[in-house]
Amino acid sequence: MDYCDLHIHSTHSDSALTVKEIIEKANIRGLRAIALTDHDTVSGLDEAKDLGSSRGIEVISGIEISAQHFDSEIHILGYFIDHNAPEIKSAVATIGKYRLERILKMLEKLNELGVALSQELLLARIKDSIPTRLHLGLALIEAGYGTNLSKVFKKYLSPGRPAYISRFKYSVKDACDLIKSAGGLPFLAHPHIIRDQSWVEEFIAFGIAGLEIEYFKMPAVKRMVYNNMLKKYDLLRSGGSDAHGKYKPFIDIGDIPVSYDCVLDMKKRLKL
Repeated sequence: MDYCDLHIHSTHSDSALTVKEIIEKANIRGLRAIALTDHDTVSGLDEAKDLGSSRGIEVISGIEISAQHFDSEIHILGYFIDHNAPEIKSAVATIGKYRLERILKMLEKLNELGVALSQELLLARIKDSIPTRLHLGLALIEAGYGTNLSKVFKKYLSPGRPAYISRFKYSVKDACDLIKSAGGLPFLAHPHIIRDQSWVEEFIAFGIAGLEIEYFKMPAVKRMVYNNMLKKYDLLRSGGSDAHGKYKPFIDIGDIPVSYDCVLDMKKRLKL
């Protein structure tokens, strides 16, 4: 059987893995296909597709969009998007702008708290990536304000901590509509961690095409519930490692067995 990994992050968002390292790991694991699904950015896809082609690995154009539902963050995966579509290009540029503004405001809060962290050091950490709290956390460690990410997040950067600022997010429906406008399929990422499980069916009504069921430590009971939803609503299945390199050391690319049939079903739905 052929396998794939349909949830992978790179250094273009909040992972320690470069695109080249991702392709090499996928090749070593013998994967037929991967999806690069960086948070709110598509900047790594061209490189991934070029490198994947050289290794005989199909690279699916993906994204993971951060959405908001009441007070909860919901992640929507997009598969087979046209990452050069004007709608996607405009959206990721806008999100990137808002993310950078938010990170710089968090830096100001840190400075007000007496943390002598410079904007230059922070921007050097971000480089061409989508700005995330990870970059701010790494800059804090580099400047000597902590020894690991867990500690600096708990002290400064997590919700409710003194430097935290919330950021712009799409609604779940708007995230689904954006993915569909670029020709893709929107999937609900790791649904088992959603606080109110009644929302899952609500999101399906918003246009969700599938559920990410093959996932690290997916409870058997919830897997059964989601499998029933696939049948009830004619949804598709996805899955993957959600690999972030050393920032998620307990999971690696290819660790979650996902059949390539998932990709074939997506292509059939899109008539590709």
